[in-house]
Amino acid sequence: MNRIGEYGVDTAFESSLLEELKKFQDRNRFIIGTTQLQRPSLKGLYAAKFLSIVESSISNDLISSKNLFEMKKLASCFPGSITSFFGFESHLNSSKANADYLFAVSSMRGEREALANLIREKTIPKEFIEKPEWQNICNFVLEWANRDSILYQNVLGMWFEFDMVENSSDTPIPCIFLHTSPLHITTEGEKEKLRWLTKKALPLLTGKKIPENIEQNVFQAIQKLPKNALVMDAGVMLSRPMPGVRLIIARIQPDQVISYLKELGWSEEDEQLQLLVKDLEQQISRMVLHITITENGIDKKIGLECSFAPDMFHLENRWQSFFNYLIKKGLCLAEKKDALLQFMGVEQEDAQRDFDTAVYRPTVKIESNDFSSALVRYISHIKIVYEPNHDMYAKAYPGVRLFGCPNTPSYDTM
Repeated sequence: MNRIGEYGVDTAFESSLLEELKKFQDRNRFIIGTTQLQRPSLKGLYAAKFLSIVESSISNDLISSKNLFEMKKLASCFPGSITSFFGFESHLNSSKANADYLFAVSSMRGEREALANLIREKTIPKEFIEKPEWQNICNFVLEWANRDSILYQNVLGMWFEFDMVENSSDTPIPCIFLHTSPLHITTEGEKEKLRWLTKKALPLLTGKKIPENIEQNVFQAIQKLPKNALVMDAGVMLSRPMPGVRLIIARIQPDQVISYLKELGWSEEDEQLQLLVKDLEQQISRMVLHITITENGIDKKIGLECSFAPDMFHLENRWQSFFNYLIKKGLCLAEKKDALLQFMGVEQEDAQRDFDTAVYRPTVKIESNDFSSALVRYISHIKIVYEPNHDMYAKAYPGVRLFGCPNTPSYDTM
């Protein structure tokens, strides 16, 4: 991941906020009592300030202080209220405390519009705008924020993923993932309705037309999806010399994975992936498939995103056994396991209110601004990357998400 140049961080804010937060000793349990001070509001914070809040919960085994400082410099380049959901990517079988930084921009609660305003007002650093890749990203965002555009309703969110590489002075170029309305094809008419992705969205992001072979292969991959499965994200690796379109497939059952891949032309001689999928099925309760579509069809490298359903966020207690499994497989170091488990917890605006998953919900789903906020630190998922005749590796994605509990008693939690 490219390293951002010197753009500065709001150190005065950090000092005052962290001093307040450090008054609370236990960050991994609920805070109950009647004498604690109220925490400062977590609503409307900028990306760099969200990072500052969780900094003291991040082990040096997970993210080094230098790595985290670079993330905060990068995040400070986006001063608007553009995100309430961010995270990191960490290699589990590497002793290096380096992680990548990623954040999501939702189409809800004005996040999309806040990002568009940064672009219109030219608040984003000049060094960014001079890069063709960022020019394409800006063009996409402005089109996405246009209520008359086909992107307005079809793109639900946008992930920015930055590869953080130390000792690089280049302007950071992100990989972009579009969180879309569910993509599936059962009729020719549905295929035509999806051309907004290949004719509009992806060309805007890449600055060029999507080759016809890739477009057809993308449609074939969607058309051949197993029953009930759907594409929920489509991505382009703008920072990497890697042609093609990444598709992230949800609601696919483990016993459907191999047959689906074979339908797309994927193969291997020893069926090790099939054994891995069967093995993982005993360890987890949710699997998401990552594939890359190129002009020649499906790429050999496959990603298996592993997590648990239903989502329990920082209250999830099944990660310990899954980490133990990964350690036995040689895919995870013990210190990475400990660092990730220690990361899980919650910061609450109202210290006297318990975090209840039946009441708290992601803030982008709350229309009003009358709510008590909580910043939840949790493990989103573990991705195992598999490629025939190559060593497997695993990456963790710890996430930080803003939740809200409406203050109105009559609020319907359904």
